[in-house]
Amino acid sequence: MSFKRIQDQSVALRLLRNLVRRKRIPNGLLFWGPDGVGKRLAAWEFAKAVNCMESDDDACDTCLSCRKIEHRNHTDVMLITPTGKMRIIRESVITELNDLSAYRPFDSGRRIVLIEDADRMNETAQNKFLKTLEEPPSDTTFILISGQPRFLLPTIQSRCQRVRFGVLSTETIASLLEQHSDVDGAKRPMFASLAGGSVARALELTENKRLETVLHVILSLAKGEDPLALSEQFGKYIQETEKSIAKQVQETQRGSTAPDEEETAPDKDAIEAHIAGLVRREMIEHLVLFDAWYRDELVHSVVPDAPFIHYLGQTSHFSKEVCAHRCAARLKAISEAWMYIERNLNKQRIFRDLFFVLSAP
Repeated sequence: MSFKRIQDQSVALRLLRNLVRRKRIPNGLLFWGPDGVGKRLAAWEFAKAVNCMESDDDACDTCLSCRKIEHRNHTDVMLITPTGKMRIIRESVITELNDLSAYRPFDSGRRIVLIEDADRMNETAQNKFLKTLEEPPSDTTFILISGQPRFLLPTIQSRCQRVRFGVLSTETIASLLEQHSDVDGAKRPMFASLAGGSVARALELTENKRLETVLHVILSLAKGEDPLALSEQFGKYIQETEKSIAKQVQETQRGSTAPDEEETAPDKDAIEAHIAGLVRREMIEHLVLFDAWYRDELVHSVVPDAPFIHYLGQTSHFSKEVCAHRCAARLKAISEAWMYIERNLNKQRIFRDLFFVLSAP
């Protein structure tokens, strides 16, 4: 399917097609934008198009080169991903990459190196990689894929041609969810609408209890249930979430470190910081859902047929008497809770205080 597989990225694809057609492939490309919008897929399709034996501006998907890349066994197309307990791209990996770049491609005219989550390169790795970009091999292209390019050195960014990827439409995400038969068909539109343009986030909503938990709190508060009791329940939920994330990190990293890697002695503080970061992200995702509900409630009270409602199929649960000042106070409290989560304050206390504001008449 080549570039046709990538949806809702017409600007990025037009740029990539022009690069291939004119055979003016830069040594450095930075594919940046939200997670789950097609950056990684576009990088693979670009690698196919550059080395395609049949087409001028796209991949034919039938020649030997395209088929090798599609099956991830082309000798001149490499993928580098973060590894280890902290999901870091280390200096040793970049050193090996630099050594390989000194040789000509084996089977094609251009070597393509995909660096996924390039912002996960540590400082020494970035500095070493910068030297390669300053004097790049003429027959090698590095594609840096990042959802947070601000963590890359400015000098690295300046030596890469930036290709921006935007969010996906709700319709596109809904159609992609149809490929997952285990997703409730009646809820697909709501999952797609709440995904914020990211199919990865939509899939997360279908796989975890995030949305179910937030809806339980909102509807319980609307019924007049005790916010303190709900905050205690939510506190237990936070603890379970922290344990689950810690377990996943430990299982994922167990055995992932090669014997000759630098991680001979695990850095306990660094691992705990990584887990705390994942928990913080999970709590912020909950706040996004709270925010969407009360914004929807306010919009629906003014324009019942508004097309920009996220909680599709849930409008019957919206409050019949919506006060603009009360909604403003709730949204402000959610925004403040977000700020406090970012500052690593006590999460259970943050949500307790938030629930009291959300329950206020």
